[in-house]
Amino acid sequence: MRVSSNQYHLTTIRNIQQSTAEYSKLSTQLATNQRIQNPSDDPLGSVMLLTLNSELTKLDQYKSNMNAVHFNLGQQETQLSSIVNTLYSIQEIVTTAADGTMGQAELEAFSQELAVLMPGIVDLLNAKDGNGNYYFSGSLTDVKPFERDGAGVYQYNGDNRVRQIAVSDNSSVPGNIVGSALDPGVNFLNEMQTYLDLISTAPAGGVGDESRDMLGHISSFLATVSGEITRIGGTLASLEEMALGNEDIALFTETLRDDIKEVDYPEAYVKMNQAMASYESSLKVYSSVSRLTLFSYV
Repeated sequence: MRVSSNQYHLTTIRNIQQSTAEYSKLSTQLATNQRIQNPSDDPLGSVMLLTLNSELTKLDQYKSNMNAVHFNLGQQETQLSSIVNTLYSIQEIVTTAADGTMGQAELEAFSQELAVLMPGIVDLLNAKDGNGNYYFSGSLTDVKPFERDGAGVYQYNGDNRVRQIAVSDNSSVPGNIVGSALDPGVNFLNEMQTYLDLISTAPAGGVGDESRDMLGHISSFLATVSGEITRIGGTLASLEEMALGNEDIALFTETLRDDIKEVDYPEAYVKMNQAMASYESSLKVYSSVSRLTLFSYV
């Protein structure tokens, strides 16, 4: 088989170019520690990298969701704990007022204390976060949850929507406490206001029966608020467990991704040296042969 001079030149140049391209590709891989520079370098590996990166992005979003839920529920827990402490103070005063021997002077003093403590409960239920959103109004975060109407009766203006926040592929947790769950029918706030209006008049007959009735309302409301605090604690505890699980998944995914995309340095160095040797050999042979002519044999 005869090989023309032109064909030989083209073949040799192509070999030199291939060696140069291989050397350049390997040099770039070593410099960037990225084995796959283009999808064509490893089509299957490229698809796997897209899948793994998508999984890591999703896990990052779950982590952000967890942090947001943890912060929001933590803030609500703080407000509810303050309500509990205030209720204990109110409970102590009302218990004392239940003694039928209390005179008008004592009742007036109790009235002055309750006139500060009881509205404080309403203020805590209407608390806002740093962005001006109400904690306990459900999804209507720009609506003040508890207000008195024209007749002086407390109403709940929020909704009953509990936001479910995704924290893993198969799990979500409640991200807020709604005011309607804290005081169903707004019964406690209205009973509290009725009692406050009564004791402020310091009736001569005392407020023994009314105080004992109010203690029942306080105990019921206290149990409800304490129950919500307990539920928040359970949610936060579950978040910690799920966060650990997500971290394990993220670590495994990152390791698998790095195994696919990162360069095997010893192998890459060997291949790069082979490419360089092939380049130098082809160049040397081409240089020698290209100088030959028929006159060399005449």
